[in-house]
Amino acid sequence: MKYVYVLTSSVNDCYYEQFYLSLASMRIYNPDAEIVVLVDEKTKQGLTGKRSGYAQYVSETKIISVPGEYSQKQASRWIKTSINKYVSGDFLFIDCDTVITEKLEPVFSPEINIGSVLDTHVTLDKHHLHDYFKSEVEKAGFSTPFNKNTYFNSGIIFYRDNSRSKFFFEKWHALWIESNKKGISVDQPSFNQADCELHNTITELSGGWNCQISHNGLNFLHSAKIIHYYATSLLLLASPYKLASAEILLSIKETGEISKEVTELLHRPLAAFEENTRIISGKYILDVFDSPMFKLLVWLRDCHNGFYKMLNGIIRFFINILKKNPGYSKRKLRSVK
Repeated sequence: MKYVYVLTSSVNDCYYEQFYLSLASMRIYNPDAEIVVLVDEKTKQGLTGKRSGYAQYVSETKIISVPGEYSQKQASRWIKTSINKYVSGDFLFIDCDTVITEKLEPVFSPEINIGSVLDTHVTLDKHHLHDYFKSEVEKAGFSTPFNKNTYFNSGIIFYRDNSRSKFFFEKWHALWIESNKKGISVDQPSFNQADCELHNTITELSGGWNCQISHNGLNFLHSAKIIHYYATSLLLLASPYKLASAEILLSIKETGEISKEVTELLHRPLAAFEENTRIISGKYILDVFDSPMFKLLVWLRDCHNGFYKMLNGIIRFFINILKKNPGYSKRKLRSVK
């Protein structure tokens, strides 16, 4: 089994630092793993100096030619959707924003050709981004992913080297090119469209293979093999997962090394959470958490703290008045049920 990463990065982002951290965690638990990284020419040229430490961890680096007009993001998807052209045999693709938590021994059923985990571990009808995904799919000119109730995350993908899997990747790559022309450069709409057109080639894997801790991943944390810590919908918020912190990524960028303290966290990845962390659940509170109003409050807190404090004080004043109303507690309890 080969483990494959795709890296497109420059000094202006933290993708290399995420990749480096993931590699280090892989080697802690899988010292003999065959790790292949696929990069474009621009990225490879920038992997020098403080950005060259990755070489000690990988088995092979392959430079992939991509269309010259593609952006860094598009180059990443071009390579990702055609990995099987550059890597022979079975492989497990792993996103850069991950931490490996244990020795990986992927022995998947022979019936599994392509394996993946549901996006945020839930079916589409329960997904907080249901409407957003639907708009992406429709803009890309697709429709069939919403004829079923599953939407797979492409952050961790098992690939069995056979004709059906090869055909899946060919279809995925072609569909991605089609969607990219229509302004959808992300790869999950085409990933799920390919699954539908090829009559459910993807088999759902256990959530532990892609534990998405930001959304609904707590049920799988105890058995997590790979923690997928990042989420674009949480860009405005600080991650509760220490290994996803900007401070750690910036320290790697500045020094080119992983500190002793961070290495200690990699040795206990299932417990690497901030001390001030709360668990929220239930549709009632998650609707508020996912709302534009909540994101506006976060933005005000960060960028206009004085106004935020004033607004917070006004709201507190009215809540204190409401609390004096004898029926307040009863109404509050009924609304939370």
